[in-house]
Amino acid sequence: MQQILSFLEKEGVDFSIDGVSSENEKLTFQLASTRHVINKGIYYLCNISLDNLPAITDSIVLTDCQLPVVKNNIVIVVENPQLIHYKLAAGREERPKPMIHPTAIVHPEAEIPPGAHIGPYCILGKCKIGDNVVLMGTVTVNSGCEIMQNSIVESHTVIGARGMAWIWDENGNRVMQPQSGGVIIEEDCIIGTGISIVRGSLSENTIIGRGTVMAHGTKIGHGAVVGELVHFANNVSLAGNTNIGKRVFLGSACVVSSNVSIADGCIIGAGAVVHRSVEESNCTLAGVPAVVIQRNNFESKPKGAPKPFRKTKNDE
Repeated sequence: MQQILSFLEKEGVDFSIDGVSSENEKLTFQLASTRHVINKGIYYLCNISLDNLPAITDSIVLTDCQLPVVKNNIVIVVENPQLIHYKLAAGREERPKPMIHPTAIVHPEAEIPPGAHIGPYCILGKCKIGDNVVLMGTVTVNSGCEIMQNSIVESHTVIGARGMAWIWDENGNRVMQPQSGGVIIEEDCIIGTGISIVRGSLSENTIIGRGTVMAHGTKIGHGAVVGELVHFANNVSLAGNTNIGKRVFLGSACVVSSNVSIADGCIIGAGAVVHRSVEESNCTLAGVPAVVIQRNNFESKPKGAPKPFRKTKNDE
């Protein structure tokens, strides 16, 4: 309990608290989900009505509205309980310790700092790994690739895979374009399991911007450029030389065709196929082919995604 109060004070969060007693103020509580309620949990509730209160007892409840103190709960009222809950959880996550596992196969000229974690059965070519990078088991990073500091790559993912760019010659034979470029994953990215990121063609690089997160199964084509803080849901497909702006949200199993650009702040719905460039920022698209179904999407929270972030004049 005291750790939570210290965290709120350190973050400068305004809060009110009710329900603290001599019996519960020294108890140990565990961060928990309302989908699986446990005693002595720490939960968040947003815009909740009294008729829909979960059966939470002997716990801490972060909420944005005044709730009656029932079932020996401690109620802490804050402006954004979900954000506070997420920050508390993130602060308790432990990263794997720095090491190079003895089963890893590492090129003698690979650049790996002492603070990196290279998990079991990883294969590293002549690549560059930043400080505090975590590669879980069975990750492949081919030559010419760079993963910058604090990024995480989950198991069974390939960074710098071969792409398939080709044309027919005058005799109907396939002529392949060499994929001799690289991949740059900027700092603070999280790359999920079963992902393939194809290296650039010739002199180009495939670039994944700072703070981008990719859920499992996504495929990124050669020379794609992804901006900062982009979210990929599972099984997204980007064709070669796509250009994705900052803070774009790509829904599950959506497809972006080659050479298509998507402006900053757009949301692409699950299963959508985008075959034309989107030049207007903060649009929501859905369908096959994808069409704009909403503008100024930062004005409301979409289903299945966080409300888009947009700076106000007071933030600038």
